[in-house]
Amino acid sequence: RQATSTPSSCKTPASPRSVRLIFPAAAMLIHSLVAALLSVTTARMVCPGSDAPIHAGMRVTAEVAGSCEQVRAEALARVQGQSTKWHDPHNNGIYAVADFGGDLSFTRLTGDGKYTDKMVFTLTDVKDDACQIEACSESQVFSIFDMGTNYCNLKMLCCGSKDGCKPVLHDFDTRHEGTIRSSMASVDLQKCLVV
Repeated sequence: RQATSTPSSCKTPASPRSVRLIFPAAAMLIHSLVAALLSVTTARMVCPGSDAPIHAGMRVTAEVAGSCEQVRAEALARVQGQSTKWHDPHNNGIYAVADFGGDLSFTRLTGDGKYTDKMVFTLTDVKDDACQIEACSESQVFSIFDMGTNYCNLKMLCCGSKDGCKPVLHDFDTRHEGTIRSSMASVDLQKCLVV
C-alpha cells in the first residue's frame, strides 16, 4: 500500500487546548508591547503623586514650536502675572510655583477655593526649534470625574492664541498632543476657556 498525505487544507484544526495556550500568549505579548511603547513616550515624565488612592489625573505629551526656555518663561510669566498680566481662563484658579520634580512644578487652587491640584512639567528641546512637553496633573482628593480640570491645569500654562489663549511673552503652536487619563478625567479645551 502506498502512504498518502493529507492535504494541508484538510488537516484537523488545532485542539481547543492549543488554542487556549496561543491566545493568552498573544495577549501577553500585545500587553508587553503597549507597555513598552508607553514607557518610551513617557520615559522622562514625572507625576507629583497624590495621597488619595483613587483620584483623577491627566498626562499630556505635546510638541510646541519654540524652545523649552521660552515654554518655561511663558509658564512662569503666566503664574507670576496672575491678576495683573494674565488670569486663568479656567474659572480663575490660582497657580503657585512648587517643587515636585521635573523642570517646572505648580499647584493650582480651584476658583471656588475648594480643591488644590499638583502638576509637574518635564521639558526637552527637540529638533526644528521645538520643545517636547511631558506634563502630569493629579487631583489631591478622592475623585473619579474631574470635568476636564487636570487637562486644563496643564494646557492653560502652555497654550497659544490659536487655542484661544492669551500669551504673556511667547505664543506657541502645538504640533502634536497626546493624553493619558487617570480615572474618568476628561479632555475638552473649550471647557478650559470659560472666563
